Amino acid sequence: MSKEKVFLLIVFVLIFLIYGQSLWGTFVYDDRGILEHWDLLSKLSNILRTGLYPYWTVEAGLYRPATLLSYTFNIVLLGGSALSFHLVNILLYLGISWSIYIFIKRLFGRGYFAILSALIFLVLPIHTEVVANITGRSELLALLFSLLALIEVTKEKSNFWLVGLYSFLAIGSKESAIALLPLVLILKRDFKIISASGIGVAFYLFIRFFVLGINHFVGVETSEIDNPLMYVNASERIATALQVLWMYFSKTLIPLGLCSDYSYNQIEVAKNLFNIKTILGGTIFIGAVISFFAFIRKHPAISLSSAVFLASFLPISNIFFATGTIAGERLFFFPSLGIAIILAYLFSKRKSLIYIALCLIVIFSVFALQRQSVWLTEEKLFTNAAECAPKSVSAHSNFGTVYYFKGEYKKAQEILEYSRSIKPVYARGLNNLGLAYWKIGEIDNAIASYHQALIQRVSYPGAIENLVLLYLSVGDNEGAGRWLKLFTLSPE
Repeated sequence: MSKEKVFLLIVFVLIFLIYGQSLWGTFVYDDRGILEHWDLLSKLSNILRTGLYPYWTVEAGLYRPATLLSYTFNIVLLGGSALSFHLVNILLYLGISWSIYIFIKRLFGRGYFAILSALIFLVLPIHTEVVANITGRSELLALLFSLLALIEVTKEKSNFWLVGLYSFLAIGSKESAIALLPLVLILKRDFKIISASGIGVAFYLFIRFFVLGINHFVGVETSEIDNPLMYVNASERIATALQVLWMYFSKTLIPLGLCSDYSYNQIEVAKNLFNIKTILGGTIFIGAVISFFAFIRKHPAISLSSAVFLASFLPISNIFFATGTIAGERLFFFPSLGIAIILAYLFSKRKSLIYIALCLIVIFSVFALQRQSVWLTEEKLFTNAAECAPKSVSAHSNFGTVYYFKGEYKKAQEILEYSRSIKPVYARGLNNLGLAYWKIGEIDNAIASYHQALIQRVSYPGAIENLVLLYLSVGDNEGAGRWLKLFTLSPE
């Protein structure tokens, strides 16, 4: 058996040891978007409609046809069980690890360096959200197609059409794959190949404009809960973004306190640049910029790792513009490749350091194994989120639903009221509180909560249906009729 086949077997075994238990996981959290659009995604006859469908609403400002179509092929070819979705995620992660190995080996010709790059990336515990959460599919596909494009670019004779196709599929999986363009420019000073990547991205942007329209082509519509940086001045946004960078970096290397929720007010807005976390984040950012230029000739591997980090971090950083969310471990999936490459480069400089690298791989594997188990069920996930994000409105709103579905309505009400006390503008949470009030017989409070859910900047239309059902349950057919008219007129 060749060394490459042995390495591939090791990667396969390691991935399944860490993430194999996710095969017994369910649809959790954002995965519900798949279930809510099942009629669309489950039929091959809808393939054109799916390819031209926003992710999941026009208002979200997202268009990810490659990801949505992957769900369709997942259902049609492998069935619609959560197991089949998790299996595909695992196989995609395997493909990414193998692609990293091929990319680094082809670029630098060093086997140990390539192996360590792939292995270190594979075991990073901060990746558990991407691999174990089904909707991490977009991150997986975006990086895989980006790597396939970069591998093609590093060939002596690159295929114009493949580079263009992979570029289209990468950004069509997730918008942050725009990072591919500068990386192609750095690796290949060939106008034809650079143009191929640019054409792939331009074709995506053309369809995106057609699907989302002029109002949602650029930017996203998000609430203060998801990203408070949308509603602060530039200096506060940049200071907080650099603070978040430090959080990403530290949790990548020291995987403690990993969490599924960083929304309001788990990360407080930094009021100025002069705080320790912002300074540390700024130091990392400036260091990456300097190292890209300083090592481009003498240590190109370090320069490449900085380029990968910078190109993929900037689109999700909130530094130049506010994005759809303040932070999320899934967002650091692509940028963490830069960290994995530089760690692998340093460890591969001396054979004696490889043993340290192997110890690190074992330690990270244990952390990742433990962390990904949190994603098996919503009860585990929401309970953990309430613990690791005690200041988050949405974490406690989700935690309240754990008790609601257990039938412990009074406990659910207490948790949901605490969620509201942090910031009473989270529409979905207010709707959940209305449900709890209804179950314990506090009808007036339930109605008030539903009304609050409907008047927020980002409202929750499902509260209309709940109002209809509530009025029917108390025999107020006239009231139910009024809200039913609104329900039938409300957008899907």
